[in-house]
This record gives sequence, structure tokens and C-alpha cells, in this order.
Amino acid sequence: MKPVLIIDPGHGGADPGGGSNDKWVEKDLVLQISLYQLKRYRELGIPVALTRNTDQTVTPNRRVRTIRVSGARYCHSNHINAGGGDGAELIHSIYSDGKMAKSLATRLKKSGQNVRRIFTRTLPNNKNKDYYFMNRETGEVETIIIEYGFADSVKDDRTQLEKNWEMYAEAVVEGFCAFAGYSYCVPTRQGNLEQDKPWYIGKRLVSKVDNLRYYREPSWEDNACVNTINKGIGFPEIAAKITVGTGAQYKVLNSKGEIYYITAHEKYVHVE
Repeated sequence: MKPVLIIDPGHGGADPGGGSNDKWVEKDLVLQISLYQLKRYRELGIPVALTRNTDQTVTPNRRVRTIRVSGARYCHSNHINAGGGDGAELIHSIYSDGKMAKSLATRLKKSGQNVRRIFTRTLPNNKNKDYYFMNRETGEVETIIIEYGFADSVKDDRTQLEKNWEMYAEAVVEGFCAFAGYSYCVPTRQGNLEQDKPWYIGKRLVSKVDNLRYYREPSWEDNACVNTINKGIGFPEIAAKITVGTGAQYKVLNSKGEIYYITAHEKYVHVE
């Protein structure tokens, strides 16, 4: 049976990938993500294939040819970003309507990872061709390049990717099922996805005091402060809890989905 979807773990073998740091090598982490997704799609009865299933060197020509001849209609190209940003990025072809990318991004955001942007890019000298070869050279296969976060993030991607990669991999599976019309169910083995999920994730945070500061990044510095909230006011969703200096902050979302950081000290906030 031809696959509906082919998963491409970026890099491999002699190419470690630029999204590496002291915690992981990109080629290894994206293979881990891809093998997890392969297993999940098979559990859901969705025909799926891989461009590589071990740590092997795959040339760009071989990679895109494998995708083109696979018979698949869709492709996830899994990567970890670099460049000092924070959050996931999804890149789709200029010839795509972007609906699949938006569905994946919605579930990634729901899982606790902020989405930095969804975008396309063209060649500087030819506006009719995609810039990235994975979008440009995979033929009729609709390829989404998924950057799960930044290896060199100055915010919280390093910690989140190390601890929550499985949640983000599952979020993409759920988003694809929603986009392509496949039935979805959570894994039998919950693992990090539910049983080990912190109690505060997804809950509302409310200030106990007036003039409580919140920040644009994990910081206690004045120049990172965005504004203040008063007693009884808060944020509708907590996405994560992180250590900042000698204290802790909640990563929170406002009603527009914008990301901020605020103290997690129970003297100043409570969780509903």
C-alpha cells in the first residue's frame, strides 16, 4: 500500500544538523521524533513511510527523490532550528494553501510550544520558486518543514524540547489527522502526554495583588517588563513553568495567544 504520508528526519550520518547543542544533536532528536510519529501513525491506521530510519547520510537528491517516488501525498520534514529565536516555525510551499501548516501549528501551540511563525520563502532571483529545496524539489508532494524550536534559544526552547519533544511530536500527529480527515485518539501509553503532564498546564492564572509585573521573556529585569496586572486579573492559559534565576515563572498565553512570563510564587498568583 502506498503511504499517504512520508516523514523526513532531517540531516543524518555525516550531517549532524545545525540545530544541535550540549543537550542533543539535531539529526538524533529529529530521528527520535520521526520514529515516534511513524509508530503513532501506524497505530492510527495511516499508511506512512520514512526517508531514513537510522543514522545514515542522505544526500539532498536522494532525499527528495525518495519523497517524490514514494507515492505519498504529504510530507513532514522534521528539524530543530538555530539562530537565537524561540518557538516552532512551519514552512510551506508558495503553491500550498497553508491549511496543513496551520493545523499543525494550532496543535503545537495547544501542547505548550509557542509558534513563532508560519511562512513561505522564494528564491531571490525567481519569485515563482520556493527557496527551500524540500518545498521546491519534492514534486507534487505537499511538504511542510517543521522546526520544533531553537537549539540556541535564549528563552525556554532548550528545556522544553528536551522534556517535551514527545508532546510536540504527538501534536503534529493530531494536527495532521485533523487536516487530512483521519480519526484521532490519544496513545494507549500516555507517558509525558497526559499522566506526567504537570497539573497546572492549561489552567488559568490569576493575580492575588495589584501591579503585578509580567514579562516578554523569562527575566526579572525592568527592561523585559511589558506591563502590570491587578488583583483578580490574569491569563487564561498556563503553558509551562520554568526556573528563572533563583525563582520560577509561568509561561502564559493571553486571549490572543501571545506569550508572556509571570511569577509562579503562590504569594502573588493562584491557579484556577
